[in-house]
Amino acid sequence: MKLTTRIKEYIDSAGLTYFPLLASLSLTSEGSLLVTLNRLVKAGEIYNPVKGAYVSKNADIFWVACQLYQGYISLSAAFYLHHLIEEFPFTVFVASNVRKLVRMGNMEFVYFKACNYAGIEKRNYPLASVEKAISDSIMHLSLTNFTALAKVLYYAEIDSAKLIKLIRLCDAKSSAPFQRLGYLLSLLPKLDREKSKLLSFCRKRIKANTYLLGRRSGVYIPEWKIIDNIGKEVILSWWQQ
Repeated sequence: MKLTTRIKEYIDSAGLTYFPLLASLSLTSEGSLLVTLNRLVKAGEIYNPVKGAYVSKNADIFWVACQLYQGYISLSAAFYLHHLIEEFPFTVFVASNVRKLVRMGNMEFVYFKACNYAGIEKRNYPLASVEKAISDSIMHLSLTNFTALAKVLYYAEIDSAKLIKLIRLCDAKSSAPFQRLGYLLSLLPKLDREKSKLLSFCRKRIKANTYLLGRRSGVYIPEWKIIDNIGKEVILSWWQQ
């Protein structure tokens, strides 16, 4: 069997492996091994997302994302995996201990700082629960798609107590996360019992003026003391289609 074939088959079997492990197989010299790996990468047969790491094109991208840097899948990628949005996430968000951007083929992995690791489900890779992914979305606004978040809030079955606890674990003092969440809930066409309880809780947490996203001008919503600088039409565009 040709050396190139043996190396590729090993990587396909492992899903993801590293140069030192490949070198330990003693298939060839390290120099020849590196040349062969570079050829496979240039030919598009395997990926080399970070130095020394080699990934099979057949590997589960969500598993790979959590292997390169330890963390859990969250935000829009988690919503997709929970079947709450249909759009395949070509950007996979991973809550981790690092901040990095890694590109692999037509995918990109965005690593952001996790405030804690509560509310994680165990699958082939760690995955944020629905409540955890919503909490992360509220806490990491620059990474959040508000249209997708509003859609998730409408369709998902949410445990209000769990969501409240997760947000408080990340920010025990600020009222802003609950003002933003409450405002989004108030825009939805209808609410079930759990979401109505959540909305009532959020109403009691309104304090200082805040922005929905960043410090940009927008429409002031007195009821929530919030400046909506995204727009109701954009947030509810999924409903209006």
